[in-house]
Formats: sequence, structure tokens, C-alpha cells
Amino acid sequence: MKRLVGPVAIAILLLANLLVARQAIAHKWGNWHWNRYGSSVTIRVYNTARYWTEANRAVRDWDNNTILYLPDPGTHTDISLFDGNYGATGWGGLAEIINYTSGSHITHGHARLNYYYSYSSTGKQGVFCQEVGHLFGLDHSNDGCMGMGYYNNIYYTVPHNWNDIYNMYRYSHH
Repeated sequence: MKRLVGPVAIAILLLANLLVARQAIAHKWGNWHWNRYGSSVTIRVYNTARYWTEANRAVRDWDNNTILYLPDPGTHTDISLFDGNYGATGWGGLAEIINYTSGSHITHGHARLNYYYSYSSTGKQGVFCQEVGHLFGLDHSNDGCMGMGYYNNIYYTVPHNWNDIYNMYRYSHH
């Protein structure tokens, strides 16, 4: 019996480590991410949206609750926020990676709100929250604004989203 305890304990520890590692990467949008890491990660976000207040609330939510520092430099930069009446496209929000380097490193992206579709003020905030989250490298999840329209109607970030950002950007991905 003693001989089985060692291998069983090792197998349990390996399985637990695999589950924790899988959870840490569970909501990544492919391999996309910024090639930045540390205790405070700067990604500049320029807000030109007509619904500036809603877009700004979404960005401030990410800024206030994660290790991301998201200043608005007042010019076209890392991430730019836009909105417009793009018509009956089937999408209410769109995240576009405009430029990237090898290794799926994002260098510039656009987050768009299509106000052809009717959204409340908090709904617009939620769309911006989700699209900006995609440009940080997050996929849809069942929590917070990253699940909005798919799994829930939550228009803001939640601790699960914050942990996903921490796991992606606290330490080097290489």
C-alpha cells in the first residue's frame, strides 16, 4: 500500500496543476496579447466615440480593477474606441486587431460599437467593455462583460475578468 501512495499523490498533484493551469488560460482569445507584462501594464486607449461617457466608463472599469494602466493620450494610439451606425451587420460590437507582430502580439486595435442596434446607456458600456476586453486578449466567458449577450447581461467587469488579465499580464508569456 505504501508504494501506491507516492504515485497516487504525484498523479493527484499533476492533475491539480493541470486544472489550475487550464483555468489560468481558459478565456484567452486565441494567442492574442500585448507584449507587455509586470505589476502595472500600460496600454494607451484613445476614445473618439460619440457615446464617449459609456466608452470611458468601460475603460475606467478595466483600469480601476486590473493591473492595466489605461491612459488616454488624446491621439490615435494602442487601442482606439469608435462608434457609428454601421447598419444591420449582425454585430453590436466589434474588436479589430489592426496591427500585430510575430507571436500574436497586438500593437494596435479598434473597438467599435454599432449603434444601429438599440442599447441602453449601460448596454453601450457593456459592448465597449467586451470589445476592449477582446483587445486585451480575452475571449467570451460566462462572467462579467466578457459574457454579455452570450451568457449574461452583465455590463461591467467582475473578479473573474480581473484574474484573467492578471494571469495574462503579470508575468512574461515567453
